[in-house]
Parts: sequence; C-alpha cells; structure tokens
Amino acid sequence: MLKKYTVPLSLFLLTLFILLLGWGNYLFLFKGSQNLLKSVEKLELAVEQENWDKANTLLTEFRTAWQKVDRYWPMLVHHEEMDRIEESINKLKSYIKYKDTPQAMAELYNLNYYIKHIPQKEAFNLRNIF
Repeated sequence: MLKKYTVPLSLFLLTLFILLLGWGNYLFLFKGSQNLLKSVEKLELAVEQENWDKANTLLTEFRTAWQKVDRYWPMLVHHEEMDRIEESINKLKSYIKYKDTPQAMAELYNLNYYIKHIPQKEAFNLRNIF
C-alpha cells in the first residue's frame, strides 16, 4: 500500500522544494535590491542638492554594498544585468567627478531601474516561466 503513494508523494515533495527554492531566491534578490535602492535614493538627493563631496562618499558606500551583493548574485542573475549595473556605476563616478548634474541624475534613474528590474525578472511566476 505504501508503494502506491511513493511516486505521487515524491513528485509533490520535489515540486514543493522547487517552489520554496524559487521563493527563497526571490527574497534574497529582493532584500539585496532594497538595500541598494536605499543607497541610490540617498545618492540622488546628494546629486540634486549638488553636494558633490557627499555624493562621492555615498557612491563609495554604494560600491561597497554592491561588491557584497556582486559575490552572490551572479549565481542567480544573468551577467548582462550585472554588467549594466557595473557600467552605470562607472559612468556615475565620472559624472560626479565632473559635477554633471543632469547626466548623473539620468544615470541614477537607470541604475534605479536596473536594480528594481532584477528581482522582478527573476521572480518565480507564470509570466517569467512562459
């Protein structure tokens, strides 16, 4: 009698494991992106106020936070997404150095979008599966 339920139970447990793994990955990416987005918001405010010393300090802090995330995200995220963020950070460094407010703000909006997009893109839902 127990053999009768072995296959369905195994399939159920495997499906449950996959769903929990997908949900855990999403939470991991979401929490990491939220921390990065808080730093981007602070950076936006400093650039808007043209406080370039503070912006430079905040960019260094953001880079440190990014390096922590950059260790683990490549296992879960396409490398193109990571490269876009890295490229955006490098552009931003130059814009802040030369005190170019409009370009820095535009790049901050791009950075904000890239970071928000990653958890949405990697979420375990039907839209991303099909």
